[in-house]
Amino acid sequence: MEVWIRLPHASAILSYTQALIVAATPRLPVVRGILLSDRNRMDLDWSQNQFTWRYRNRMSLERRFAVRSYNPGPYVSAEVFYESQYGKWNTTALYAGCLLPHSKYFQLDRYYEHQNITSKKPNQQLNQFGLILNMYF
Repeated sequence: MEVWIRLPHASAILSYTQALIVAATPRLPVVRGILLSDRNRMDLDWSQNQFTWRYRNRMSLERRFAVRSYNPGPYVSAEVFYESQYGKWNTTALYAGCLLPHSKYFQLDRYYEHQNITSKKPNQQLNQFGLILNMYF
């Protein structure tokens, strides 16, 4: 189980962004080393004298493999977004990626993401590649 709360960084505060992110991620083993994660996240935003919120639910399947002493973790996930300012489920995202550990404290997450955004006309389709550095202390 992972639970976290994040406040905006200094540059966001200087640009008058007032936000809070709260998330919880239960992780359960399913079968044959496959791990199921269900991240639930709330983004609370008080910017521009208006309160809005966004709920995000991301389901993931991951499996670690042993390649000698190295343990990469390929995964797939799907995420849906509900935004209060639009009053609807307005975004879906599909991911495929691989977690690449570099040490006990660092891990790279390389991924591809396809996003469908329906908040405004016309709908937007985004295809993106990403790289995230995860640090554990």
